Amino acid sequence: MELGTSIPQIGPLASPELMLAWAKAADAAGFDGLWTADHLVVPREMNSDYTLRAKPFPMTFEQLRQMMGVALELNATLAAAAAVTERARLYTGVAVLPIRNPLMNAHQLATVDLISGGRLTYGIGVGWLKEEADALGMPWDRRGARTDDMIALLRTLWTAEGETVEYHGEFYDVPEIDVNPMPVQRPIPIYVGGHSDLALDRVARLADGWIAAGLGQARYPEARERLQRAFDKHGRDLGDLAIVNGEHTDVLLDAGDPDLGAQVDRVLENLAAYEALGVTHMKVSVGATSAAGALEMVDAFGREVIPAWRRR
Repeated sequence: MELGTSIPQIGPLASPELMLAWAKAADAAGFDGLWTADHLVVPREMNSDYTLRAKPFPMTFEQLRQMMGVALELNATLAAAAAVTERARLYTGVAVLPIRNPLMNAHQLATVDLISGGRLTYGIGVGWLKEEADALGMPWDRRGARTDDMIALLRTLWTAEGETVEYHGEFYDVPEIDVNPMPVQRPIPIYVGGHSDLALDRVARLADGWIAAGLGQARYPEARERLQRAFDKHGRDLGDLAIVNGEHTDVLLDAGDPDLGAQVDRVLENLAAYEALGVTHMKVSVGATSAAGALEMVDAFGREVIPAWRRR
């Protein structure tokens, strides 16, 4: 099982300086993946339920604003991280696909893949915040079907042969255009996030990987059983799928806890439990109240956790 971590482009500690320092430090520490998150707009008036917890709830403006912090844009963050790293893969977890212009998005992502030398994986979801789409002037109706069409469009653009490419789908109609820029990967892998039945069906139909949206050890097995049924329905082998989980306190290193050895043992034990559940990539966390403390914990992962995990 691979180990990844989230770049601080959102949250209370997020800043351009820490984002770049973190990406370089995590790459040097041996992390397999660096993750970004997405929101383009935080509306003051929101009536949409936040659906990524066990029980959906109406998130307030202040709650979302605090969660996002300065909210550095994820594609720009990926490009910056690509320029200062050498080996770790770059992930979005997840990008809200229906709120982005598909041609601009495809162009930006191909650029990131080129800058990184083919290290990008695009994790997507359909989103939960209608007011965000409204503010951007993007349609919200049938966003699941729009997402399916956009996935097909992205792959068509990224696998085109010859000098031009065109696409004619249910929602997107692209006349013949220049294929450039083309990514290194043909196509860039696409992972789908979420744990609703509709999201799991989309994983089974279209995805190269599943982002389990932070499901803990108690909730994950039931969702994976539903995913298995979806894969059986569509005639695919679940064993071929990359499965991502993470951002739980049971895989947290905390700069405020002086007993690092005990923390490392607990993290390794819980990583093994997720691997036994079939997870192939785990996002791990650090707990810190300062940029220096966060970088210290990234370094601690590189010294203590990652080598121990790999020599099991």
